[in-house]
Formats: sequence, C-alpha cells, structure tokens
Amino acid sequence: MFNQPVDSNRELLVRYSSGERVFKGASLSGVNLQGAWLERVSLIEANLVKADLRGANLREAHLERADLRNANLEGAHLEGSHLEGANLEGANLEGANFDGAIRPNGRVRWR
Repeated sequence: MFNQPVDSNRELLVRYSSGERVFKGASLSGVNLQGAWLERVSLIEANLVKADLRGANLREAHLERADLRNANLEGAHLEGSHLEGANLEGANLEGANFDGAIRPNGRVRWR
C-alpha cells in the first residue's frame, strides 16, 4: 500500500494511522481534515487547494511546494513545518502557529 497515490481524507487518515507518513503529490483538494493529527507527515507537492485544515496538527510536516491556495488553516499547528515553495495565496492563516517553521521564502520563524 505504501507509495500508492492518496486522494481522499479517509484514505490519508487510515494510512497515516497505519504508520505511513509520505504522501508526495497527494490529490486532496477540498478535503476536510479539520482537527486531524498529522504530525511529521510529508505532503510534498500535494494539492490541498481549499482543504479544511482548521485546528489540524501539522507539526514538523513537510509541505514543500504544496498548493494550499484558499485552504483554511485557522488555528492549525505548523510548528517546525517546512513550507518552502508552498503556495498559500488566499489561505486563512488566522491563529495558526508557525513558530520555527520554514516559510515559503526559505526563512525561519514565522509569527
């Protein structure tokens, strides 16, 4: 099952709970992952356009080059996450914690 494409929130959560952490290029546009526990997940180059990530735990997540346009990250935990090259255009970042995260421009400590 590892290294197979993932295209739904249910599939992602089931595979994550089974120990899988790498979901490069996942197609998760518009999915509801509100409050999901995805610490240290790798969603490099994932499509998360309009995804609901409110309150999600994405600590130390790898989101390099992920498309997060218009995603809802309100109150999400992104401490220590990697967002180099990520597209956050139109995303709701209200109350999200980016302490120690690497921003899309490569700089550390986003507040």
